Amino acid sequence: MRLGAAAVGVFLLAAANVEAQVARGVVRLASTGDPVGGTYVVLLNQDSLEVTRALTNPLGQFTISAPSPGSYRVRTEQIGYRSAVSEPFVLADGATTELQLVVEPVIVRLDALLVEGLRECRVVGEQALEVLAVWDEARKVLAAVRWGELQEEFLYDLERFERWYSPTFRLVNERRYSTPTRNVMPFRSRSVEELEENGYVVVEDDSVLYEAPDAEVFFSESFLQNHCFWLDEQSRGSGQAIGLRFEPVTGRNLPDVMGVFWLDRATGALERLELSYVNVGLWQRERGAAADVEFSRLPDGRWFVSRWWIRMPMVQRVESLKGPVWDLAQAVVGFEEEGGEVRRVFVPDGRTLYARGRASVRGLVYDSTAGRGLANAYVRLVGTERATISDVDGSYWLADLPEGRYAVTFEHPRAALFGPTDEVEVELDVSQVTAARLTIPTGATLVGRLCQPRRGEAPPGLLVGRVRDAEQDTIVPGASIRIVWLSRDAAGDRLLQNRAVADSSGIYRACVPRDAPLSVELMEGDSTVAAVSAVFGERWLRTIDVVRRPPEESDEVKPEQRER
Repeated sequence: MRLGAAAVGVFLLAAANVEAQVARGVVRLASTGDPVGGTYVVLLNQDSLEVTRALTNPLGQFTISAPSPGSYRVRTEQIGYRSAVSEPFVLADGATTELQLVVEPVIVRLDALLVEGLRECRVVGEQALEVLAVWDEARKVLAAVRWGELQEEFLYDLERFERWYSPTFRLVNERRYSTPTRNVMPFRSRSVEELEENGYVVVEDDSVLYEAPDAEVFFSESFLQNHCFWLDEQSRGSGQAIGLRFEPVTGRNLPDVMGVFWLDRATGALERLELSYVNVGLWQRERGAAADVEFSRLPDGRWFVSRWWIRMPMVQRVESLKGPVWDLAQAVVGFEEEGGEVRRVFVPDGRTLYARGRASVRGLVYDSTAGRGLANAYVRLVGTERATISDVDGSYWLADLPEGRYAVTFEHPRAALFGPTDEVEVELDVSQVTAARLTIPTGATLVGRLCQPRRGEAPPGLLVGRVRDAEQDTIVPGASIRIVWLSRDAAGDRLLQNRAVADSSGIYRACVPRDAPLSVELMEGDSTVAAVSAVFGERWLRTIDVVRRPPEESDEVKPEQRER
């Protein structure tokens, strides 16, 4: 017997970039304007065929490269949201196009579906709107799974298993082994044309191949014409699931598949695909032949197959078995099952993104003073050794975490300028992803936290920075900083000043007026050894480092200023 495996896939056109033609932009929610992270952005050619796709970061931003110059459109795909499609645009050789895409929740919310009266199996062209909405949500996930596998960005700790059962489904033997892989589903089904012409079970001399349709097959015109669909529902624990059931149309007698896609009723996320086989010629084969695929989502929105198995009857030729109404030359002597379960998903540098049966935290480290995500922040779960580094866009994942109540915090040289960073409390549940956003506050917030304006005076600004020694290439803890400015009021022109002392990290902080030019001076005794000029303007915050240079470079004051 040859083994077939359930697979999930979608056909993508592939081409190598010679000189990139780029479309980039932001996906936002129509009602609030908030960015929508974890959204797939699909590049379509003139024939509306998918060329490639990209995923938005936590700020809703995306960059997608076209393989060649031409006319394109982009379409969004996000669970629970109606797809937005851009107007056609032309990408010239090496050109870049900026786009803004706005998405809305799907018109038919799955959590509001009523499945009563929708149990009649109909072909797609005759479906009610509710059935089509569920069908489209399932399609999005299957397409995303195959795209993720084609990228081969992640490594999976895959535990493979083989099981053997008796004819009464009693487990006789099991073998397990683990292997790292870049593809959870190594096999794909045959072409749509072959399956629809010859069926999903191929019986040869003493060999039987059970095929499971992949996404290309499921959503092909041929499959949709030869199968009908209806809705079902299922209670599971505290939640509800919507089922999209399918079976061959009446009169189709080839070996075929029937089954159900199970989606979370509240979110529309595809969780599981159940398959069984019909018209296989022997009722025991039909009873035991089945497949099952489970789906999970990484914190950044990518989908993958987290568990799968396919079970196949083992048939043996025997002398004719006679009964009142049957005469059989074959008998099912047992069942063989093959499958795999992802225990962990990780990137090549070893960071864990997903661990089965463990909690995860996903979030963004955001620098409000600069208006962007903060890269290379050290994010940790307080009280544990669990830690990670934020990505270039400020996003981070903490995976393989214990359950319970914890706090998440971060460290970064930029954040250290403004004092201790805040902690975000999280409640971690097994197999759940918890969101936690970490921020450097805005300049106005920092001023309100660290500075107290005098009565009758305009709110001050916050001046921060490090004091460094250029010759030793070190910080200078305890350095004395003087800030001098010219005050003009009814009493006349006066030179005023404020003093600050660098802490153990060489960081100084001072509250100063924003409406006057400043001189920031490093003092040694009564002497100025370095000075930097500064002007606030409309800003609440200025970040300026002061550098002490060797004596031969200090015949005249050489200021250094660095904005970050």
